[in-house]
Amino acid sequence: MGGLPSADPTLLGNAPLEVAVIEIRYTARTDEITPEVAAAFRDDLVENTGVDFPSIQPTVQQQMRIDFGANGVSQVAAESSGWQIASADGAHVTLMPDILIMQVNRYERWPTSMKAPLTVLVESLGRLVKPSLVHRIGLRYVDRFHDSGFNSAEAWRGRIDDTLLGPVLNPVFGGSVRGAQQQVEIRLDDHHGALLRHGPVRDDSGKCVQYLLDTDVFRHSSFTFDVREVVISAERLNRTSLSLFQASVTDTYLKELREGSAK
Repeated sequence: MGGLPSADPTLLGNAPLEVAVIEIRYTARTDEITPEVAAAFRDDLVENTGVDFPSIQPTVQQQMRIDFGANGVSQVAAESSGWQIASADGAHVTLMPDILIMQVNRYERWPTSMKAPLTVLVESLGRLVKPSLVHRIGLRYVDRFHDSGFNSAEAWRGRIDDTLLGPVLNPVFGGSVRGAQQQVEIRLDDHHGALLRHGPVRDDSGKCVQYLLDTDVFRHSSFTFDVREVVISAERLNRTSLSLFQASVTDTYLKELREGSAK
């Protein structure tokens, strides 16, 4: 997608992934997700994935709505109520009248960690909520690279691609950079885009400098809800995200991550 090279699917022995999130925004006729519907979603997940989701809790999401009136345009805060379904290992699903979000903290590989539960959720969505349109599918991976011996941002030279390091490579003050955050907006095609948020950050102890790579790839064109189309779109986003990840690190560092030899 977007002219990016095909991604190498080889698993990383030392994966830096912290969290994976997929979000589906849709239109449905319902204004409320009942407890019974939330419980049915949970039961479908348990039955079809073999993962226990013991918790179902109400949740509220704040949203901004734009109103057009006689006095012009105004922004109005609105609340949307739904349910959060959580597993014992920290994964959770948020179900709202117009949004479905799945977050996975223990990611192994796409087919088992994301595609399998996503397929169950989208099938349940079609049966229980009956969306008419899908407006956006977003897939986000947050990677945190770390090495206990790196006490400067400059240490990431040779691991993160030079084109992303920016001020870290400045010949005058690059060695003094302690943190930097950049957002890159990427147009993939008329229907897809990506946001790349990245930069060196200090760890909680302040003793070493890590590198954060936050990749958000999305389809922003609306289409008629179809289970197969949603899953296929998500798979394409996953391949694109992997291409962006591999383009963001050097070949040498990618080899280290695959072999599991990085610290």
